[in-house]
Amino acid sequence: MKCIRHTAIIAAVLCGTTATADVTAQQVWDNWTEQMEVYGQGFTTGGEDMSGDTLTISDVKIAMSDDEASVTAALGDIMLVENGDGTVTITVPDSYPITLNLTPEYYDPSVINLSVTHEEMVLNVSGDPEAMIYDISADRYAISIDSLEGGAGEEIELTDAMFAMIDLAGTYSVKSDNLTRIAYAFNVGALDIDVLFNETDGEGIVAANGDIADLAMFANIVTPIDMDMEAEMPPFIDGLAIEGGYTSGAFGYTFDFDVDGEAASGSSTGDGGTLGFEMDIDGLSYIGETRNISLNLLIPNEVPFPLEVAMGNYGFDFQIPLSQGEDGPHDARMAFNFTDLAISETIWNMADPQNILPRDALTIALGLDAQVTPFFDFLDPAQQEAAMMTDVPGELNGVQITELTIRGAGAEITGGGAFTFDNSDLETFDGLPRPEGKVDFAINGVNGLVDKLIQMGLIPEEEAMMPRMMLGMFATPVGDDMLTSTIEVNNEGHLLANGQRLR
Repeated sequence: MKCIRHTAIIAAVLCGTTATADVTAQQVWDNWTEQMEVYGQGFTTGGEDMSGDTLTISDVKIAMSDDEASVTAALGDIMLVENGDGTVTITVPDSYPITLNLTPEYYDPSVINLSVTHEEMVLNVSGDPEAMIYDISADRYAISIDSLEGGAGEEIELTDAMFAMIDLAGTYSVKSDNLTRIAYAFNVGALDIDVLFNETDGEGIVAANGDIADLAMFANIVTPIDMDMEAEMPPFIDGLAIEGGYTSGAFGYTFDFDVDGEAASGSSTGDGGTLGFEMDIDGLSYIGETRNISLNLLIPNEVPFPLEVAMGNYGFDFQIPLSQGEDGPHDARMAFNFTDLAISETIWNMADPQNILPRDALTIALGLDAQVTPFFDFLDPAQQEAAMMTDVPGELNGVQITELTIRGAGAEITGGGAFTFDNSDLETFDGLPRPEGKVDFAINGVNGLVDKLIQMGLIPEEEAMMPRMMLGMFATPVGDDMLTSTIEVNNEGHLLANGQRLR
């Protein structure tokens, strides 16, 4: 809940739009203050003055807090100028301070002094009083840490800590019907992160740098009108829904630290990626992908050579239904992939100095789709206790293997198939719903891989006999070190391997 509240507050304070509209300066200011009240926070000001087409709000401060931290932003004077066409332009000082007070339960209190600076920033507001749209653009928008006090200042000396967005443009909107609907979308030409700390009483350093190109972010948040932002359980049952994510272009990171005798440095690059998240009363989904990753790592006190790894693609996709619904089984998904994972020749030579194994890249990919019927709405507080007490919170109705690939060291296993489940028959498989369906496998190069592992001394030859016998029982030869296998459960509950009954 804190994350939702803080995200919405920051967006409300920092964002704005252009479009055909009819709003006044006073209406825009009232909208800001109303949003702060909803999120349990507020403005303090030195006064308001309307002169001609300009509303000036003097000495604006924004505060938000929880049990272990408080944040105060001193924006100074804000001017809201009516443009004569139903839009309002907001002018915020080019820089202003933010103070973060940390009071953790088990550590010394600390104060972090930050500053926000921007260049050529334009904020416009349009729409109407019930549905305002904000538009923001800036050549540069940066947040930096200026100093540390208290416990943090005693341990480290700050040299540089800056987060900057270049060529920022985006929109933010708020409207209300029976729910409050917040939406934003921002594009950033380049994101730059620089961090450098020195150890106060020693020679230790911590340095990091990150650069991301072509970053596009979005979020949509739907909340109940009078949502309690301090509630222990988020009110998904009342309409709360959250979705968001980003896409990015090429990125690069470097780091270097040497503290208390522990040292490491490294770098990583990639061609970009995506991340998406969605959660409401009906379910949760989380999906992401990163392309063409390379990692170089040096840990001189632990490993006497550089560690180098590259990967063509890394991704995941999880979809989990969380409510009963009214339209039958719900879709679920679990998928991940590590595609073309390659390690350096140095690491290969340590593991395989005789160059016995093929040094092709490793790929592991699994995709499972399913249909399930939950018996509860798991995000409804009234049903959670019953859901936790039950032995079976739902039914599994079907599973499809959409992808199965294991490839590397000269061998490959692929597969696919589908099963349905009869939940009225819990006897055939000892308390589990009876499956019906089949899965097909293609197994290539496995015997050759076993031979090479024996040659390397990693597997005693006598211990390899059992895996070979199992392959002979469950697989059919179709070529030189090429096997296929079909595992099936028929409608009578019989388990078959390549047509031969095993159960």
